[in-house]
Amino acid sequence: MRSIGVWLCTLSLCLIAGSASHGQSSAAIPSTPSDPPSLRLSVPLDEVVTDLEIFIPDFMDEQRIPGLAIALIRDGKIAWTEGFGVANVITRRPVTADTLFEVASNSKVLTAYIALRLVDQGVLSLDAPLNSYLPEPWLPASEVRDAITLRHVLSHSSGLGHGGFSRESLFAPGRGYSYSALGFLYLQAVLEQVTGRSLESLAVDLIFTPLGMASTSFVNREDLTSRTANGHLWALVPVVLFVVLFIVSVALIAIPGWIVLRVWTGRWHPSGRVVSGMVLAALVVSILAAYLFLRHIDLLEFAWLFALCGLVVVGVPALAAFAARARTALAFAAAVLAVIALGLLAFTSRNLPLPRWPAVSPGAASSVRAPAGDMAAFLIELAHPKLLEPETAAEIRTPQIQLTSNLSWGLGPGILHGPEGEALWQWGQHFDFQSVMIIYPEHGLGVVLLTNSDLLNPDVAIEVAHRALGGQIESLLRASHLDFNYRPQQ
Repeated sequence: MRSIGVWLCTLSLCLIAGSASHGQSSAAIPSTPSDPPSLRLSVPLDEVVTDLEIFIPDFMDEQRIPGLAIALIRDGKIAWTEGFGVANVITRRPVTADTLFEVASNSKVLTAYIALRLVDQGVLSLDAPLNSYLPEPWLPASEVRDAITLRHVLSHSSGLGHGGFSRESLFAPGRGYSYSALGFLYLQAVLEQVTGRSLESLAVDLIFTPLGMASTSFVNREDLTSRTANGHLWALVPVVLFVVLFIVSVALIAIPGWIVLRVWTGRWHPSGRVVSGMVLAALVVSILAAYLFLRHIDLLEFAWLFALCGLVVVGVPALAAFAARARTALAFAAAVLAVIALGLLAFTSRNLPLPRWPAVSPGAASSVRAPAGDMAAFLIELAHPKLLEPETAAEIRTPQIQLTSNLSWGLGPGILHGPEGEALWQWGQHFDFQSVMIIYPEHGLGVVLLTNSDLLNPDVAIEVAHRALGGQIESLLRASHLDFNYRPQQ
């Protein structure tokens, strides 16, 4: 459900970014004329590390990234892990190699691996209809419902959408590619149904314990919260969203309120007490509506942030007006000045930390929290699986759907084809975290990048990963912007 929340908020983020002179367009692919033309295979590890230790802090300052964790893989082993910046810009808690981040869509590859292990156990089949495993259909009735298989979901060729609440198919499975969070939520329902266990329990037994990923979880474990980074947002985003909802709430309350006032008292001009009551009611309605919706889509940390923004946006001007209540004009001017001051503060506060403590339900598409080292351990396994049967492992790197001449999708990760060999990869984007993992199995060369920066800088993790590895990234950037989503003609 977190992916649905990200989808719903992305438009607001992009609109706000477009209105700011210093914002970056989330649809723009940066030009990289000075990028290394080939993999940095021949560059000694200590030189790469030295380069990154210089480059990363400067890049973080330039892109306003609060915190970043990196894990480098050389010769199929974790060669270097490090943290940069802070996990929270207010407390200044530093990021270390052990700091957990939300890895967003990298969760999909972990879920895919769980499914493949169950294939090896004979619990699932790659090519049986997923609907056949469920006593009650998860998808609405359609001509293609019984044609969607595990193979389709893992390769994003199921025809299911990415966000929103509709479970309708966009095209017949296997006919195209459309990056799909919904497909993995469907898969989660199947996994939990056929095993009678939660996704978190399956992950612990099938991946986390065997690979030593002791600090990784599909839920926000209480014992790991103290080590988890806070996500960050541009303060203007929740403020604008609150103001829009608050204005709507005021209108819904004030219009019938004035009509009732007219009928009851015969007057059109409400007293100050009545106006205050309407404003307070609108504040409560706005916060409650946002809380219920965000809780429903498993984004409770944003509900608390939204409530805080609402109290500040309404409370500060109200207190300013109350302090100057002796004169109506002075009270109005104080309230206006308070609104302007808050607007300037929200505009200039580029990184506002979100709470990190609310519990979340395990989500196959996006809910994993992990340190860079744990994700690197998984990436090494993904490159040369030891937990899978050879024929199943081979399917991971077999293109299931071709996007371009140098990019396809396997069973779980994307596959980059280039002169340096094939790379397995996946990126992750929440609107308060960014991440990417890339590995070249033939060379044992890879990297994991985790940041707690917002969706207004969607390419920062990939750009730092590119600095670490070299090679080509244009196709990865295009895929991460969903440029390859396919919609057949009706």
